[in-house]
Amino acid sequence: MARLGGRFFVCVLALVLVHEAAGRGLADLKKKSEKKAASEAEKKDEGSAQPRSDAATSSFGSGTYPSSSGGEGFLSSFWGWLIAAPFQYRHDDPAASMSPDEGGWAGGYQPGFPEHDVGQATVPYVRVDYNWQYIDSANDAQDGRIEVGYKAVALHARTTRYVDDSAGLDLDLNQYYAVLRYGGYRPDFLPGTFEFGVGFGVCQTIDDSENSSGALTIPIKYYPADWWGIEFRPAWYKGTYWGAEFTTGDYDLSASLGYRFMQLRGGYRWLWLQGAGHYLNGPYAGVSVSF
Repeated sequence: MARLGGRFFVCVLALVLVHEAAGRGLADLKKKSEKKAASEAEKKDEGSAQPRSDAATSSFGSGTYPSSSGGEGFLSSFWGWLIAAPFQYRHDDPAASMSPDEGGWAGGYQPGFPEHDVGQATVPYVRVDYNWQYIDSANDAQDGRIEVGYKAVALHARTTRYVDDSAGLDLDLNQYYAVLRYGGYRPDFLPGTFEFGVGFGVCQTIDDSENSSGALTIPIKYYPADWWGIEFRPAWYKGTYWGAEFTTGDYDLSASLGYRFMQLRGGYRWLWLQGAGHYLNGPYAGVSVSF
C-alpha cells in the first residue's frame, strides 16, 4: 500500500508542478473585463428605452424550483445525522477510543463522529496554509488560508493576492466560509483518513474597487497514510474584475508530503471564468501546519 501510495503521490505531484502555465495574467483579465463591462453598458443603454413586464422577468412561479417530497431519502438522513453527530461522540470517553491497542477497534467499530488525532491534516482543530504560485514571468500570487473547527463545524478564511509586475496590477481575493464537515479515521469506510465538507460564505474581490458575492466550496481531502495525501478544494462565486462580473470556478488540486503537524504541499490552481476561459492558473508550492 505504501509503495502504491508513493507512486500515486509522485504522479500527481509531477502533473501539477510540471504542467505548463498556460493561463493568462492580470493584464489579460483586465482587458477582457473592461471589454465585457463596456458591452454590457451598451446593451443596458439600448434596453433602457424598452419597457419590460415584471411577469416576463420574474422567476417566481416559473416551475424551476424543486418541490419537497417529504420522503425519508438519503439526503434527509445524511443532513439529520450530520447535525446530530457532534453530540453523539465524546473525545474523552474511553469507550469511544479507536485505537486497536486500547481495545476500541478490537470490540468492533461503533458508529459516530470519527476521531481526530492531533496534528492530522483532516478535520483539524486549527490549520494554517501558505502557498506561493507561479503564473508566468510577470505574474505570481501569495496565498494564505486558516481553518478553525471542532468536529462537524469549521470556519475557513482564505486570502490571495495576484500581482502583475509588468503591468503594475494587483488583485485580491478574500474568501470566508462556514463549513459543515465529516471525516477522520474510519477503517470500515476507507483506509487512512478523509474529510468531506460543504461550505457557504462570501467572496470579496478587490482591484480598483471592492465587490463581494455569495460563495460555495466543497473541500475534499484524502490521506491514505499519515505522511502523504491529496486535496481538492473547488469554490464557486461571482467575481467582479475591473467592472465586469463573471461566474467564477476557483479550482485547487494539491498533493502533500510530510507527517503530523506539518506538510509540504505542491499543487495547481486555476480560475475558470464563464464565457472567458481560464485565467491566473499555474503550479504552486507551500507548507501546511495542522493541529
